[in-house]
Amino acid sequence: MTHAHASRQRTGQPAGRDRAGTESGSGRSEARPALAGLAVPTGAPVIRRQKADAVTFAKTNSIDIAVSMQTVTNYVNDLSNDKDLRKGLLDAWNLNASSQWIIDTPADLAKGSDNPYHYSNFQAYQDFTTTTTGVSVQAFGGPVSAFFNRGAPKLGSAAKNWGKSSLGDSYVEYIQGLRSGGMTDAALAKALLELDDSVLASHLEKRAAAMMTVTVYLAEEWRKQGAAKIYRAILRLIVKGTRTFDDFLDDFAFIGSADAGRKQVGRFYDVWLDDADQSDMDSVESDIYGAMSPQRDEDFSSDDDMRTDDKKNLKSKRLFAQKHK
Repeated sequence: MTHAHASRQRTGQPAGRDRAGTESGSGRSEARPALAGLAVPTGAPVIRRQKADAVTFAKTNSIDIAVSMQTVTNYVNDLSNDKDLRKGLLDAWNLNASSQWIIDTPADLAKGSDNPYHYSNFQAYQDFTTTTTGVSVQAFGGPVSAFFNRGAPKLGSAAKNWGKSSLGDSYVEYIQGLRSGGMTDAALAKALLELDDSVLASHLEKRAAAMMTVTVYLAEEWRKQGAAKIYRAILRLIVKGTRTFDDFLDDFAFIGSADAGRKQVGRFYDVWLDDADQSDMDSVESDIYGAMSPQRDEDFSSDDDMRTDDKKNLKSKRLFAQKHK
């Protein structure tokens, strides 16, 4: 049975395309209407679509530029701008682009220089099974250990490796550790997004950052891929100042339970697949969805392709999106 989806625009995402990135509809290419107050450029339909995608991304993520090929090029090559926003704007502009209008990818955004904990790069995540023991992951200047326990990766860190600092084993205590140096939530969230330990002064701050990072990218992502996508979007909202780490404890559903997190991933996947509208979400999740970098189908589902043997398959239900029902 095939799974059909109606085509409609998603806030902050390229609109009017099927999953292959081509124009949907009657079979003829048509330019989309201009966004409010912004003229769609003249030229081939693909160029008009490129600008509209980039304009949508810029507006959604509060990037204050008048979009053109030159301004997008300038923004994505400016290392002082947020790396995820630079990558998102670049991807929006280059989507379905003809070769003469492609903007070259800066070296720091090129494949292989991405987040080392992203599922596509993170070998510890890819290799993890129900028999895994003795894993050590380096993060924020020190080691975090991992082994399989009670259905998921179990993480730990030893005080001796972190200046004998004391840290508990929960998100609440990770946040306390992060805040122990007096930095603002926005500055801490930026450090976590950019994996930047240079702004963290103490062993406790770095240990807390390491435990938060590996917990999300290994343990939560192993429970259900999509966890890290949600986590990073929440961090962007904290950087922006519209959420705090106190809100994070409620916003990131994996903190409540694995199933709550999986259901949250399912809700985001439903919107991505057009099985639900963004307006169906509550206001917080709608804001989180809008803060995501451009989504791909595999952000929410490719982990299921990895689980092809008994050592990775889990007995509990993990798939809550409408497409799996």
